[in-house]
Amino acid sequence: MTPARRRRSPSLRTRVTAAAALVTVLIVLAIGTVAWVQVRDSAFRELDARVDTLSAAFQPSLSTSNTTTITSGVSDGALATARLGGIVVQSTNRQIPARGVGQGDTTIDGTPYRVRTTSAANSGLLNGLVTSSVAVPLQPTYDRVASQRRALLYIGLSAVAASALLAWLLGGLAIRPLRRLARQTETIPVDAGPDAPERAALEQVRGAREAEELAMAMQSLLRRVDTERARTQEALVTARDFASVSAHELRTPLTAMRTDLEVLESFAPDAAARAEIVADLRRSHARVQETLAALESLAQGDLGGRHRTPVDLADILDRVVTEARAHHRGVEIDLASPQSVPVYAVETGVRMAVGNAITNAVRHGEARRVRVGVEPRGDAVAIVVDDDGHGIPPADRERVFRRFERGTSRQSGSGLGLALIAQQARLHGGGAELSDSPWGGTRLTVVIGGPPAPSV
Repeated sequence: MTPARRRRSPSLRTRVTAAAALVTVLIVLAIGTVAWVQVRDSAFRELDARVDTLSAAFQPSLSTSNTTTITSGVSDGALATARLGGIVVQSTNRQIPARGVGQGDTTIDGTPYRVRTTSAANSGLLNGLVTSSVAVPLQPTYDRVASQRRALLYIGLSAVAASALLAWLLGGLAIRPLRRLARQTETIPVDAGPDAPERAALEQVRGAREAEELAMAMQSLLRRVDTERARTQEALVTARDFASVSAHELRTPLTAMRTDLEVLESFAPDAAARAEIVADLRRSHARVQETLAALESLAQGDLGGRHRTPVDLADILDRVVTEARAHHRGVEIDLASPQSVPVYAVETGVRMAVGNAITNAVRHGEARRVRVGVEPRGDAVAIVVDDDGHGIPPADRERVFRRFERGTSRQSGSGLGLALIAQQARLHGGGAELSDSPWGGTRLTVVIGGPPAPSV
């Protein structure tokens, strides 16, 4: 079944444009609503002021009882009518219907008007209370309000369009560094190293702080990828070396075991010879087991060990020394350490390193006395193992830390003990070195570094 095509997300430029247009619409609506109401109120205030002016100007003074048609003083379609006791005494061609005193709207012959009616005493021939009304047509005011509101609408729409256009143009300029960064990222080869020109081009991205920060983050990511790739490559090389070297190292004892088995099968050795062959088989078997166990420990360290945690080094060393005393009977093994030594370490790794150091001193150095001590080294701690054995020549001290390298000992071994110690020292942020012991044998110093750096 063909997977559904994923819908493309709107671009950042489109999002910025839409956001700017939306904000402009909201602002225009807020301001336009106020202006919309203000236009109407302003127009009708002006209309009311005109009506008041005309009403004040039209105050007839009656000197006769004859009605008079008004032909001046009122213009632009305005109407005026004066009544005395209900009788029209003055009026325009079109009369205003009788109304109570006050202001209001009315329709005269189908035309809407704003009317103001006042009442005042007349001192002319016909004394009495004269009621005068002035009417101004509303349609011009309606037309004016509609025209101004259309102008507001056009201005608002133009503002929204201009805002969207400017946002589109400015958004294009703003995201140009991001587009350049995307194009440069696409051109980076999969196997590009740290010095590749495509990688260097990322550092040339300028124009926006966000783009520069993104370029720096990508560079950091690529550096971490390089580191992990190097670790993976190193692990693969280590695995290949293990496969080839371990096959070579195991071939000798396995060949010896096969020869012994063939002798047992083909000949009929006497009891003494049979016992010697069985003892040789056991030694070869023990050597194979020891080599495989050491290879497994090395592989675990090379291909990813456990994280270091806060532990008490004094407590770990005390247990290692106690176990060594039980295993190596007749050897004096001492511990010189404070009551508590807090460090960041992998407990199993420290125990394996110190245990191997004591075993090497006793088995290969033929030491009869071993001391394990602790020395501060700034933020680090050094584990010092002294023995009174026959020692290791200075010319061989660096070589024996390599895998499958053996010293001058008469005892056979896998050649991995000191390699394991050096590996654990590196995993703990320190190192290992051999020197002369004040007891005449060898001094092994294993440094454990300070707290591990926080993971990125």
